[in-house]
Amino acid sequence: MNDKKVPPAPLPSVADRALDCLRRGDAEQAESLLRGHLRTNPLDAPGWHAMACVARAGGNAAAAVALAGKAVGLAPEPFFYITLGLALLEQGHVEQARAATNVAVLSTPTDPRAHDAMARIMEAAGRLPDAERALKKALSLRPLEQERHMALAAFLARCGRGVEAAAVSARALALEGEGVLARNLHAMVLEQGGRWAQAEPHFAAVAHAMPQSAQAQANHGAALFARHRYEEAEEVLLRAAALAPNVAETRTNLGLVYMAQGRLHAAEQELGAAYSLRTDDARLALNYGSVLMDLGHTRRAQALFVHAMEQATSEEDRARAALDLGGLYLATGRFAQGWALFEARRSLLAPPACAAALPEWDGAATKKTVLLYAEQGLGDTLQFLRYVELAARKAQICLVVPQSMRRFVACLLPRWQGRVHLAASARVGEADMGCSLLSLPHRLGVGAPFAWRPELASFVGAVTPPARAGLHVGLCWSGNPAYQFDRRRSLDPAGLDAMAGLGGVRFYSLQPCASLADVPLPLTPLPEGDMLATAQLMAGLDAVVSVDTMIVHLAGLLGKPSILLDRFGGDWRWAAGSVVAPPIQAEARGGAFARSLWYPTVQIIRQPAVPQGRASWRQPLAAATQWLGQMAQGGCSGQI
Repeated sequence: MNDKKVPPAPLPSVADRALDCLRRGDAEQAESLLRGHLRTNPLDAPGWHAMACVARAGGNAAAAVALAGKAVGLAPEPFFYITLGLALLEQGHVEQARAATNVAVLSTPTDPRAHDAMARIMEAAGRLPDAERALKKALSLRPLEQERHMALAAFLARCGRGVEAAAVSARALALEGEGVLARNLHAMVLEQGGRWAQAEPHFAAVAHAMPQSAQAQANHGAALFARHRYEEAEEVLLRAAALAPNVAETRTNLGLVYMAQGRLHAAEQELGAAYSLRTDDARLALNYGSVLMDLGHTRRAQALFVHAMEQATSEEDRARAALDLGGLYLATGRFAQGWALFEARRSLLAPPACAAALPEWDGAATKKTVLLYAEQGLGDTLQFLRYVELAARKAQICLVVPQSMRRFVACLLPRWQGRVHLAASARVGEADMGCSLLSLPHRLGVGAPFAWRPELASFVGAVTPPARAGLHVGLCWSGNPAYQFDRRRSLDPAGLDAMAGLGGVRFYSLQPCASLADVPLPLTPLPEGDMLATAQLMAGLDAVVSVDTMIVHLAGLLGKPSILLDRFGGDWRWAAGSVVAPPIQAEARGGAFARSLWYPTVQIIRQPAVPQGRASWRQPLAAATQWLGQMAQGGCSGQI
């Protein structure tokens, strides 16, 4: 029988107890323990090291350096050098930090904490390959520790290597799938790569695990907003704002949710509150200015855009401010100033590969070939095609447009009399200079809008509807759902029921639809095909009614009598500076029509007030219905 007694486990030291308090977030208790202990044990090196850790946790790097230095002087333990190195780094002494941490790396090369600390110092010094090697060394020493994978993933994300970062953070999750920190890191890595659909479930899990964390709720709300799940985003962001009401980012995201829903007054309140928290933040000023602009408060919006340009601390923010101010000038008819500021978008959008290496064309006459390229949406490209003719008078043109509109644009080549060559992409040496289509008004010095000559229909050819009896009308009621604020410009097809009672009218869909079951009208589906196929169908119609999409630009180019159903606070292209004053005010017609200066056959009827659900489209739809009814009865020719 073995009657040997097992010796009791040693009691934890005061330093260990203090560090345990610090890990639990009780820095005050940790400091109290250490102060009393060190008064009677001034030569206890671990105690001074623990006190240095307390100082670092409290943000007092100078005290941490002194305390860690005292610990090292009493007992040069490698881990003490790590704390000293990190405290020196926090003071900005990068080289001294490297030297101190290097002692720990050389003394204990198998301690991953030393390599992790060295990685932080190398990153601060801008020595990114050295930092990456140190992190990978730490990971190789502890390949099953989730923390090591997370550290490498975070570093890769900071370096803009999102795909690699996501792969590493996914491995971290595989080691401990329910780890909140790992899930949060993985979500943030995915978010940085724009992979919101994959990030949102992880943000949701973190928010569920941390219901009292305002940051966790705010992150989940932002992810829901990015996925266009606005009602859920609103609920989560309201919860985050209740937990921490003075966080500008949360109030901003809530305001953007309201904007996407069309609730502009609520958006103004939230975005204004966010701006009041940080009036020197250019992005907050721009967000607040944007909602004021949509509400028609152009003077206040202009002041905020100018303020943002002055406060911007980065070229990107300055360019965004200039672009927003340019949009305001274009909306209010100050075109020369607007086009100049509109050029700021070039700092935000890289040119396509075919133009990246070409010098910019300044619009001057030249015998060289100029590459004109499309950017942004199809509607923008259609709108700015009118400037190609002016450009072709000054240079030989190589024109590059999206594949879906190449056949359509090819129909325009005869009107440009051999001065324009259409290419799939510019080959090396084919062009000498480059210019975006959207830059042409500024480069050519063309201020105010001018109308496209409407004989385009004769170039594209018309597909005659099989049954010519009655009025043939094309309808488009929604835009691209990928656009964050598409809900504001699109309408519920159920609202088209007002047109169901029109006699003698045959309707055609001008948008691709998997199913027309939700549309309360008999509709002929849009045939499959590219933009030319749509244009040929449209050329055979009598009229078009559309929300603000590429379709209304196409109808305008074809000279089709058209109604644009425009949202309240719509795009600058349809604002007061770009329309003829409304010639008729009539409640019976649901509001006032205005004619576009860009497209004389396009008449605009916009929501008369800030949107309030489906009712917001009632008046514009009633006006469009009455207009169609008069055309069907021969009472008007498409012009109001």
